Amino acid sequence: MTGPKYDTSSLENHIKSYVSLSDDEILTLNSLVEYKQIKKNQYLIHEGGVAAMSSFILSGCLRTYITDNRGIEHILGFSTPGWWTGSLQNFYNDKPSELNIQAIFDTEILFFTKETKEKLLLSGAVFERYFRILAERSIIDFQARTLEILSLSAEERYWKFSNKYPDLMRKLPQKYIAGYIGVTPEFLSKMKSNGLRKQ
Repeated sequence: MTGPKYDTSSLENHIKSYVSLSDDEILTLNSLVEYKQIKKNQYLIHEGGVAAMSSFILSGCLRTYITDNRGIEHILGFSTPGWWTGSLQNFYNDKPSELNIQAIFDTEILFFTKETKEKLLLSGAVFERYFRILAERSIIDFQARTLEILSLSAEERYWKFSNKYPDLMRKLPQKYIAGYIGVTPEFLSKMKSNGLRKQ
């Protein structure tokens, strides 16, 4: 096996933070993973599209969102370096994506196709364990996000976002922050002008 022409050390280190990897397992990982650049405003996947990829963020930022029947965007989350992203419905069920995943800034990813990820999982139990841990953490995060939407005020959601993504707070357009906390940009602007109580 030959190694990739791009740096996979951040992915290797991420995996090693959960499980131990042998030299042979690292070689297998590097032989299957692929690299892609996504320019600002380009899509990793668009609603209705089919691009079965499980993607690890190296640099930049992606937003995952849906658009309702009124044309309003609802941002489900942001993927920053060290995070995984993808449309699970598309990846595992071979269905067109209901999600849009778009680059907010120029972004670099490492990714697996459905075929290469299956090869990786079959190559050793260590990768099965790693992705099981990620799936469990994803479920926990999803439940926390759902509770946040249902139980917190817009102002409380704003501060939760601020604590979770402190770097993005300084970089993101206000419309994206509004889309994440579930208000219009106008409401967010009014809320901020009225003074946000520090949490």
